[in-house]
Formats: sequence, C-alpha cells, structure tokens
Amino acid sequence: MIKALPYKLLDCGNREKLELFGEFKLVRPCPQAMWPKLRPEWWQQVDAIFVRTQEEKGYWQKLNPQLPNQWYVTSSNGLIWEIEPNEFGNVGVFTEHWLYVDELLDFFPKSGKILNLFTYSGSNCVILAKNGFSITAVDSSRQAITTYNHNLQNNHISLVGQRFILEDAYKFVAREVRRRKQYDGIMIDAPSYGRGTKGEIFKIEDHLVKLLVESYKLLTPAGKMVLTLHSPRFTPKILEILVSQLFSTRTVTVSELVPICESGVGLPSGFLVKVS
Repeated sequence: MIKALPYKLLDCGNREKLELFGEFKLVRPCPQAMWPKLRPEWWQQVDAIFVRTQEEKGYWQKLNPQLPNQWYVTSSNGLIWEIEPNEFGNVGVFTEHWLYVDELLDFFPKSGKILNLFTYSGSNCVILAKNGFSITAVDSSRQAITTYNHNLQNNHISLVGQRFILEDAYKFVAREVRRRKQYDGIMIDAPSYGRGTKGEIFKIEDHLVKLLVESYKLLTPAGKMVLTLHSPRFTPKILEILVSQLFSTRTVTVSELVPICESGVGLPSGFLVKVS
C-alpha cells in the first residue's frame, strides 16, 4: 500500500514558490512571482530549497535530513504521483496540468487514441488512461517515460493499449505522418527549450509552428488538439492569433493556467490552447 498525502501550493513571492508535497515542504524558483510573499511565516520551516547554479541546473539544499529521494503525493482527483526531485528543479509532476485535465474526459472523443508529445511523467494524461483512452506517450527522457509508467501502475491502470515512445517528438510525428497514422486527440506540452534522444534541439520560437502543422495532419476529422506552454515569449492573444491562422476552420480557445495558493494569491503558470 503506497502512502500518499495531498499536494498543496502554499504561497509564492520574491520569485519563489512554496509547495507542500505530502508532508514535505519545498521551495523552488518562480520568476513570475515578483510580488512579496503573502504568508512569510509559512516559509520558516522547509525541508529543501532548490538552488540554481546554471541556467538550467542546480541542486537541492536539504534542510531536513529525513527528506527521502522519492515519495508519493495525491492530486485532488485522487490519483497517486511519484515525486523525485532532480537537478533541473523538477519534482516529477507539473501540477498546473491538474487544473484542466478532468475537462479533457469530455473534450476528446470517448475512449479515443491520444498522441501525447513531451509527455514527461504524465501529469496531463494519466486521468485519460484511467478512463479508457489509449495514450501514445512520446518523450526524449528515459527517466520521464519510466516515471510515467510507474504513475500508471501505481494507479492500477492497465498498460494494455498504452504506448511508450523514447524519441524526439518531431521525428516521431514526421514518421507517423508518412505512415498515415491517425489519432482522435493530440496533446503537446511544448517546452521553451529541449533536446531529443540524439541531441536534436527544440526551441519553441523556431520549431513550434512546424510541429503544430505536422501534428495536425495526424488528427481524425473529429479529432481535437490541446497545446500547453509556459514560455514568457507568448501571450494569450499571440497564441489565439497564431493557432487560429494555422487552423482557420477550427474553433480555438485560449486560457491562462492560474492555480490559487493557499495564501489566496494566484500564480500564473502557463497557457492552455484547445483546438476543436
């Protein structure tokens, strides 16, 4: 029996965020939180702080010697998630996806085939797999695919019909287009910058449009697309114009992902684009 306690976003400010992952309180960089901390007293006793030493990497300063290398939390919909902090400041889940994932159960065609690009550990799709969708999960990180697999198994989700693809996202899409494959839904959690399995570079400002255009070719006539991204280079209006121009016959909606801290302040955490 896995012991898992709830996740909570407690507070943010001074370019940091304070999160409770089960019984452990972590502090991570958060550049968009430029305002003062609302509840500074909550920040007094924390278990670890992520210290960035390079543009992408850093280390965890453990203040609690009992902090494990791996543990579990639950999201509000009752799913169990594996937590494992790494040198990039990630912990194994992107919790902002939990704001909208339940809506996707009615957005995509029922029990459809979903292509998920940049899956990471499945924060945006485990609920779909649990409800009968077949997910083709594509990521260039072996550790991410492994954690996603664990998250499925820890939630007692059958792996029948689920696919795990360790590959560069664009290369996989291009091959599927050549094979004339079709999906009922496509999900793209586009990073600002990423590397493929063979060192391929993904820069959102250079490669997003090309990836969207090629991915769209894989949709069935009734298929739908979901794009999430977190780059400060984009605004909701830019995304609305961009995606509407690319897919002029479709309905495009754009919203901002803003989880609310326990302290009461909202924390802008990216954008959600739906193409239907």
